Amino acid sequence: MTNKMMAFFEKEHIQMAIRNKVLDPIMNHILKRVFPYIILICVMFILLLVSVLMTLGVIIFKIHKSMPLESSPLTLLTSSPLAEVSQ
Repeated sequence: MTNKMMAFFEKEHIQMAIRNKVLDPIMNHILKRVFPYIILICVMFILLLVSVLMTLGVIIFKIHKSMPLESSPLTLLTSSPLAEVSQ
């Protein structure tokens, strides 16, 4: 019995009929119902990414602004003994 069923479903025209009449309509229906939620998730992810990058920028700006000029990384690099040796 199962061998007959396997032979039946292995036929190309049967597979195409199942695909065209059953699987494609189901997939189209599911995608039509889910697509707005996919777009919403993408928009929310982009907004989250932008807000994280803006927050990071504000934090870096505040750290840079609150750091005294003498202890900034560029000043420390140029005033170090290694910088004097290389010049």
